[in-house]
Amino acid sequence: MIVQKLIASIESKLSRLTVKKVVIGLRYTCVLLSDDSCGLAATLDEGRCCNIFNWSGPLAGRSALDLARGLMTADSVASSIGLATVNAVLSQNAPLQGIEPIEFLGINKSDVVGMVGNIAPLAKHIAERAHELLVFERNLSQHSNGVLPDWAAEWELPRCSAVFITGTAFTNKTIDHLLDLCTGRVVIIGPSTPLWSDLLNGVDSKRVAGLFGVRVSDPELVSQIVSEGGSTQSFLKEGTVKAAFVSLR
Repeated sequence: MIVQKLIASIESKLSRLTVKKVVIGLRYTCVLLSDDSCGLAATLDEGRCCNIFNWSGPLAGRSALDLARGLMTADSVASSIGLATVNAVLSQNAPLQGIEPIEFLGINKSDVVGMVGNIAPLAKHIAERAHELLVFERNLSQHSNGVLPDWAAEWELPRCSAVFITGTAFTNKTIDHLLDLCTGRVVIIGPSTPLWSDLLNGVDSKRVAGLFGVRVSDPELVSQIVSEGGSTQSFLKEGTVKAAFVSLR
């Protein structure tokens, strides 16, 4: 699985770090490490409000590697913590984003575009440019009409010439299968996106063209926003900067 390769690639870095603070918010999870790096990931609750997280003892003081390995479990909250921990390490040195993903993929009226995970503001802009936009979402009750269930991707995604996949696909372990379904050009987007350049340079370079995520610039502010149930827009205004890796091929 891609998540196993991801953790293995930074295992030595993770093993040298400990956890300072973990904040599990309603929308996002934030992890601060001993080198003051900070990472984010959407809190995956799978439609169950206030999921019970069974972890013996406090998280602060634990090895960062221990928490990162939560990404390889079936526990939704442990997976969210795991991805946030991974993102703390990966995002530190990621380059600032120089182009928006829509422009990077060159979306135009000839494109049938797929979006896995409904990011409404981005979807609106894509729909204005593309021939057709297909949005797939697991939690349909939380989103507007016209959005397809995630299982519709099985037959619709292969016909898309461009695909936007949210970083949450790493948390729920659907990323491998989604990439198998894609035949067009692909970017991974959102604050949960692991800024892992190897994904462009060998792990799945056949399909992934770009990774568009964030780098936390103000950990204290971001952890406060997360603890108060803040949305993506809250910390995109301040506390983070956009970062990205793109393929030059």
